[in-house]
Amino acid sequence: MAVDWIKMRVDLQTHPKVVRIMSALNADKCPQDVRDRSDRLRVIGGLHAVWSLFDAHTEDGKLDGYTFEIMDATLGWPGFSAAMASVGWLEQDGETLVAPEFEEHNGKTAKRRAMESQRKSEARKVSAF
Repeated sequence: MAVDWIKMRVDLQTHPKVVRIMSALNADKCPQDVRDRSDRLRVIGGLHAVWSLFDAHTEDGKLDGYTFEIMDATLGWPGFSAAMASVGWLEQDGETLVAPEFEEHNGKTAKRRAMESQRKSEARKVSAF
């Protein structure tokens, strides 16, 4: 059974762009220890939702009919799209949202490359024993 999936980095929660998105969204309205745990994971969840939407509804990284405002309403998080844009992870072109470097991370070819890389890595582990 084939399962839909998107590629996400294992170190995404510590990525400097995630920290910048947190700052852009005024995540500092709560105590530092709470912000570090909950808002960072909330940003990761928002990124997953946006990237999943692109994966489900576009093949070229251009999502027609969406604007920052519509995406923010979809997520229930005002300002999230602008925060993504501020780090280069989202662009708006009129009534279209664009995911920069979409083909590198999404789509059939990116998924095929990721699966082949995983398969080769597993084969190297087996042959090492």
